[in-house]
Amino acid sequence: MTIDPTLPFASSSNPDGSKLEPEYKDVYDTWKATPTPQTRSALLKQIKPVLDTATTSYGAGSPTVRGQAKLMALHAMGSYDPRKGRLRTHLLSQLQGLRRVGAKSQNIISVPEQVALDRNSLIAAEKELRNNLGRDPSDGEIADYTKMSLKRLAHVRRSKGSVPTGMVTDPLSGNMPGSVLPNQKNDAWLEFVYRELSPVDQVILDYTLGLHGSPVLPNKDIAERAGITPSAISQRLARIQAALNEGEDQEVF
Repeated sequence: MTIDPTLPFASSSNPDGSKLEPEYKDVYDTWKATPTPQTRSALLKQIKPVLDTATTSYGAGSPTVRGQAKLMALHAMGSYDPRKGRLRTHLLSQLQGLRRVGAKSQNIISVPEQVALDRNSLIAAEKELRNNLGRDPSDGEIADYTKMSLKRLAHVRRSKGSVPTGMVTDPLSGNMPGSVLPNQKNDAWLEFVYRELSPVDQVILDYTLGLHGSPVLPNKDIAERAGITPSAISQRLARIQAALNEGEDQEVF
């Protein structure tokens, strides 16, 4: 009996005992050695057929699910061990969570009572975290503390009314530069960048873009809430903008 080498239980033909498929080896090894936006982009492009399969099978091809699939795949790479199995098998296993994402995107039910309870929890959490940190907490910190998702935070806040959003302002002049507020095409990249920022940088991005229902504030007000100087806001905004621009340049999302 001849075992198909593409099957997950087939023996590895790699000299080092790795079960990583040959078509992924170069981009995976490069990303593992140097995890940069460029190597992440190359890796995502190479595993696109796997993401397409998962999106179609688990999420009915929804654009929301597709963006989430890329984020989940990037996180799944951190737990992948080439010695234990194939990359495709690992990814498809980790991406089964897309079923929940797809179900939520198709069945969103508004429950006013729960929103009111969540709003009270949000207010209490913001107050306690502010006292403990000596600055405004980032939405990432609030989400971790309350166990709400960032999307839930936005829903709870916006239930009181719409909040304007805008572009990242120029750190020096305060005018609008050539950068654009991440739209539906690259919301997933914005979320990925946000998760990699420090809590203070998350606070800056929260109030600069009006994320998750936060108000849009001028730099001097953001500085007060973040507990740093206005000049530091300018420097950090420049780095954040550069990270957001990487997603646009690479056209990963």
